[in-house]
Amino acid sequence: MTPPRPPQQPRPRSASPAERSAEQAAHQQSLKEEAAERRERAAANPPTPRKPRPTGTRG
Repeated sequence: MTPPRPPQQPRPRSASPAERSAEQAAHQQSLKEEAAERRERAAANPPTPRKPRPTGTRG
């Protein structure tokens, strides 16, 4: 005989479209703020000049 199964736990309630939209808007705003901070840091620290790449011509 098979052992009895434990009772199933109720599924968590999925977010409504309005809740998902609010979460997405908050996440999008945080991404925009992070990008603005990165741009400010990049503007404050100009990149170092790069070495020219070899042209690949062999003589």
